[in-house]
Amino acid sequence: MIPTRRLPAALICAGYVLVALAGCLALGRLAATVAATQLLDQAQQQLARVEANQPLWQWTLRKPRDLVAGRAFGNATVARGDDALRITSQDGTPFELGLPVAWSLDLKHWPVLQLQLQLQSDSPGELGLVWQGRGRTPACLAPLAEVLTPHTGSVHVDLRALTWRSATAGACATPGIAQMLRLRIQIPREASVRIASAALLTTEPMPRLQDVAIDLPPRITTQGLDRLGAPAQNWPMPLFRLPEDSSAEAMLALRDELRGRWPAALIVPAGETPHAKRMVRSSPAWAWIACVLYLAALTWLVLRPIQGPLRPWIDIAGCLLGPLWLIIGLHWGLRPTPLGVMAFGGGLAYALAIERRHLPRLWRWPEAGRHWLWPLATLPVAALLILVYGHSLRPLLPGHVLAYFAWAWLQQWLMLIVLLRRFEQMLPRPNWAIVPVALVFALLHTPNGTLMQLCFVGELWWAWCFMRSRSVLPIVLAHAVCALLVESGLAGGTLLRSLEVSARFFL
Repeated sequence: MIPTRRLPAALICAGYVLVALAGCLALGRLAATVAATQLLDQAQQQLARVEANQPLWQWTLRKPRDLVAGRAFGNATVARGDDALRITSQDGTPFELGLPVAWSLDLKHWPVLQLQLQLQSDSPGELGLVWQGRGRTPACLAPLAEVLTPHTGSVHVDLRALTWRSATAGACATPGIAQMLRLRIQIPREASVRIASAALLTTEPMPRLQDVAIDLPPRITTQGLDRLGAPAQNWPMPLFRLPEDSSAEAMLALRDELRGRWPAALIVPAGETPHAKRMVRSSPAWAWIACVLYLAALTWLVLRPIQGPLRPWIDIAGCLLGPLWLIIGLHWGLRPTPLGVMAFGGGLAYALAIERRHLPRLWRWPEAGRHWLWPLATLPVAALLILVYGHSLRPLLPGHVLAYFAWAWLQQWLMLIVLLRRFEQMLPRPNWAIVPVALVFALLHTPNGTLMQLCFVGELWWAWCFMRSRSVLPIVLAHAVCALLVESGLAGGTLLRSLEVSARFFL
C-alpha cells in the first residue's frame, strides 16, 4: 500500500471498529431493556391473576398437543374436542396424562388440584397422581386420589392429604417443588373420560410485597442466593429484584435459577415494584384489519410503484415492517400464528416482487478466489468463541443443516441484494450502507442480546465483503457454516443462551 494511503485506510478501519463497538453496546442495552420490560410485565400479570383469585398454574386441554408428548402414556387414545380432550382406554389398564410444566411447580404453597372432567362409562374409574421433584429424585405416586363416577363434573384434590410412595415402594415427602405432574387414570376398557382443564390453587393468604421483597446484589453466587432466599422458603410468592445493569442473558439465567427454587416468585428488574396489571389484549379483528391493509398497500406498491427519491425508503419499509413487527413486537411465541406468518411472509413476498427482475444475482459467481476467502474469515472467530466459551460440538441433523443453508441464503438475499442497494441510494456515501444493513440484521434477532451483537459484527463484515465482490454465494456459505458451528458448540453455553428470538427467547 502507498504510504500516503495508509493513514486514510487506518482511519476508515478504526471508524468501522468504533461503529462496531458502539453498535454492540447499543444492541446489548436494547436487549436488556426489552428483557426488563418483559419481566416486569409478566410479574404484573402474575400478580393480577393472584389478586383476582385466579389460578397461577392452569392448563386448558383442547388439543393433544396440550399434553406432554401430545399423547397418553399407556394404552389409551387422545382425541381433540371442541371444549375438552377425550381420552379412551384401550384395555382398561392405567394410563397417565402429563401436564406441561414450563419451569417448575410449587406444590407446597399451591397444593389443591382442580380438574374439570367427566367420565363416560357406566362403571366407576380411579384418578391417581404422579409428581417428581428437581434433579434425579424418584417420582412419587398416589394411586387413588379420587373415585370417578359418571356424575363427576369437577374434582378438588388436596395433595397434602394423599399418601405418596415412590417407585421403589418407599415413602415420599410431602409435595414441594415439582418439575413433573401427571394424572394417572384407570377406567374400564373402551370407556372415555373428557378433561377440559386443570389448575393448581392455594389456600394461603398473600403477604404484602414489601414484606417479601429481596434485592439481589451483582454477581451473586449460589451460596449467596441460598442465604438471601432462606426466608422465602415459607413465602408463597416472594419478590426478587434483579441486580442493576444486568444483561438480558444474565437476567434470564438468574430468573431460571430463581424459578427452579421459588416457582411462584415475582421477578422484576432492579428498583421496580410490580402492580397488579391485567393483560390488555388487542382485538384480533383489528390486528387482522391492520395486516390486510399492510398486504393491500404492498400489492398496490407492486402494481403502481412510486418513483423518485422516496422509492428506496418505501421499499425498505415495505420489506421490513411485517418481519420487524413479528420479531421486535415479541409476537413470535412457542408456535407461529397465522397472523404472524402473514405479516412476515408479506414483507418477504414484497421483497421478491420488487427484485423479481434481478433474481440471477442470487447465484452470481464471484470473479476472484479471494472473494470466497474474505467472508470465511469469520470462521476462526466462531471457532475461538466455541473454544473459550462453548462446549463439545453437538451433532446436527442433515436435514436441519440443508434447511439452514436455504434459510441463510434467504436472509442474505434480503440483506445484501434487496436492502443494501436501497441504503446505498439513500445515503450520501454508499460505503455507509453496510452499517444500517448490519443493524437491521441484528434487530431481526431481538431481544437475544449476545446473538444480536454477533449478527451485527458478522453482517458488518459480510456486507463489506459483498460490496467488493457483489456475489452473495460466499456470504451464504460463511453465514451458514458459522451459524451451524455456533448452534452446535456455543448455544446453551456461558456466552450464548440460545438462538431463539422474539418471545421465544423468554421461554
